[in-house]
Amino acid sequence: MPSGLFSYIIHLENLTEPIKVSINLSTQVIRMSDDFLKLARKEIQEELDSLKQILSKCHSDSDISTYGKEIERHLHKIKGLAPMMGQKDVGDIAALTDTITKRVIENGSLEGTYKCLSESTQIMNEIFSGSSTKNAEEFKNKIKQTFSNVLNH
Repeated sequence: MPSGLFSYIIHLENLTEPIKVSINLSTQVIRMSDDFLKLARKEIQEELDSLKQILSKCHSDSDISTYGKEIERHLHKIKGLAPMMGQKDVGDIAALTDTITKRVIENGSLEGTYKCLSESTQIMNEIFSGSSTKNAEEFKNKIKQTFSNVLNH
């Protein structure tokens, strides 16, 4: 494994100035600036709010198919950004539901996706806001079990 300190410049949508992120490969420590964390937190919350808004238009699995590309775009952003700021469970749930949503986009409606995405969005919001009383590991395992045919391919 390479060692040393590397710095990256990250551009976020709502940021006028780029943010510097330093990664020490020897210690595997990633340091994010306070500005980055503040903006990343805001961006994730906006993505979660957008998901909630889209899902409010949905009432069935076929509706998830209709809005699949839009849903997947928001999940993809959350999947990538949440773990970078210490929100591993949010990132994991987004990754699972992103995979399921991609399957819906490719093959059409899939039984249980509306319920899964509704619950996932609610739980990601609760975890992100620090108000979750649910066990994230149990919830992730429930998704994996329910959609094992999609997630194991």
